Amino acid sequence: MKKLIWFTTAAILLLIFIVPAILALGLKLIPGEDQPSYNSDQRLSIYLTRDITQKFVSQEANLSAIGTSIRNPNLKNKKDIILTLFDSKMNVLRAAVINGQNVQDGDFVKFIFDPIPDSINETYFFTLASPEAGPEETIEVFYTPSAPSWIEQYTYDNTIYPGGLPIVLYFKPTSKIVVIKDIYSNLFSRLLPLNFHKS
Repeated sequence: MKKLIWFTTAAILLLIFIVPAILALGLKLIPGEDQPSYNSDQRLSIYLTRDITQKFVSQEANLSAIGTSIRNPNLKNKKDIILTLFDSKMNVLRAAVINGQNVQDGDFVKFIFDPIPDSINETYFFTLASPEAGPEETIEVFYTPSAPSWIEQYTYDNTIYPGGLPIVLYFKPTSKIVVIKDIYSNLFSRLLPLNFHKS
């Protein structure tokens, strides 16, 4: 009985302390924050020349992807969906393309591009468009006026609004060791008793 208890305890400790490190070695992109909440009834249509431009500030270096939720009603859009990334002076930096046939209705979609090494605290814009899609092939993106402060504003139909898309920024890890350290730091902070933090 004691051996069974010892084995079970050892297995649990292995899962808690070793597996996260192994998984961290395979991570290629790290999300900056969780996706902001949004109202599913607040949506904007994208097709032909109707697109959306989002202004935001990158929280970390090595910006490598931008993700957001996209509706593809009745899966009719089978055209290219293009994300074009600009710097603060509207110079094109990166572009990523995903075909609509790979986007299910309500999917969270990641647009991946080559990392931008010095992206920390820099202001960027991106435009999301599907220029070959007709009105019957529209896609829809969600928006929220109460987004985090780093999601500053968006432009739609030539009008600027506060807030914007509920996006998640992804960053290429600068070091696997740093990733493992952050994972264990977050793990220990959750395992330690709350009263310990207060002392």
